Amino acid sequence: ALLLLLFPRQGSAVQAPSLDEEFVWSADVVNSDFRNNTLDISGNVRVTQGPKSIEAQTARARNGQAEKQQWTFETDVHIRTEEADLQSNLATAAVVNGEIANARIEGSPARFEQVGTDNNRQVRGRAGVIEYDFDTGVVKLTNQVWFSNGKDEFRGDVVIYNMRDERVQINPGGSSNRVRGIIRPRQDKAPNNTEGGA
Repeated sequence: ALLLLLFPRQGSAVQAPSLDEEFVWSADVVNSDFRNNTLDISGNVRVTQGPKSIEAQTARARNGQAEKQQWTFETDVHIRTEEADLQSNLATAAVVNGEIANARIEGSPARFEQVGTDNNRQVRGRAGVIEYDFDTGVVKLTNQVWFSNGKDEFRGDVVIYNMRDERVQINPGGSSNRVRGIIRPRQDKAPNNTEGGA
């Protein structure tokens, strides 16, 4: 209710999310500028929408009455969905028609991990910038990328990973730097014991 008071919706063309998908935020301190349509919140900031959540120490929302809002989160940023877990010190998120649509995180490095995968195939990555499309489940990592699928790891300038199709592209547009990959031997093979000794 407080969110609607601070940032009321305009026009009947905007369709509100269902009750279980409401965009809800909470924080220790709130400062709102009605004239400039900005909202500054700080202290244990938490934004939730269904299974999606974003936590940080501070956040700012711009264009509060528009159909597309821009949110900026800073310090100890943690984004969680049913598919992914991301951490960084800075993130921006687009909220379109009341729904979190995408997020861009930056860090030294920013971190991504796919949720619900087998331990032997744990997909995770690090990069200077990670972009996450909530609707498609696609993450794009750029700037000193390290990406791993279990015991195998890759390094490149750009990695695009579709969590739903489990498909990855590395340097899809070409790059002056070559892709470097490491494939480690499986450790679950039984040892080859031979009778007798040397």
